[in-house]
Amino acid sequence: MRVLSSGVGVVGGVALTAIVAFGIDGRIAESSQSVGEEVIEIVNDPQPFVFGASPRDLGRPFNSCSPAQPARTILEVIGHDAKRVLVHHYESAAWRDIGVVRDYIRRVLSAVPETGALTRNVVWSETARVEISTSIEFTNGQRRRLELANGYAHFEDLSGCEWWARYLGGDRTKWVVRP
Repeated sequence: MRVLSSGVGVVGGVALTAIVAFGIDGRIAESSQSVGEEVIEIVNDPQPFVFGASPRDLGRPFNSCSPAQPARTILEVIGHDAKRVLVHHYESAAWRDIGVVRDYIRRVLSAVPETGALTRNVVWSETARVEISTSIEFTNGQRRRLELANGYAHFEDLSGCEWWARYLGGDRTKWVVRP
């Protein structure tokens, strides 16, 4: 990898380190890390949108599995097993470029949803169409889906269990939405 730039900053009281680099295959890669957390690379990996002929509702399950322990953030669930997030598709009308998408994913990974924890089922009544489709690549080579909308997330952990989160609610200061 060829490092383009790096820096250290503080966001919301948490020290962050960011490195922007090109991978061996020429794709832009970016790593971000909070102090004490594993590095999860977020990579632009465009692919045709194939998850369905029509826009997918974020509340529709991928599959089913046995219940897992509740967690407060996506990073708590995927943590040290996740190697990188591959961004396959994003709605360019809503998300102007991969940099904005990367920033949003980074914020969602460490955000606590309005319920205080991730849920094993949909807890909202409105329709949330998939705007960003990605895969989480784990250290063992397996990939699991992560789908996002403005303020919503649906993903699978390494074992295939599904999780949902909504980052809206009464306190607008806690919203995680696009800029």
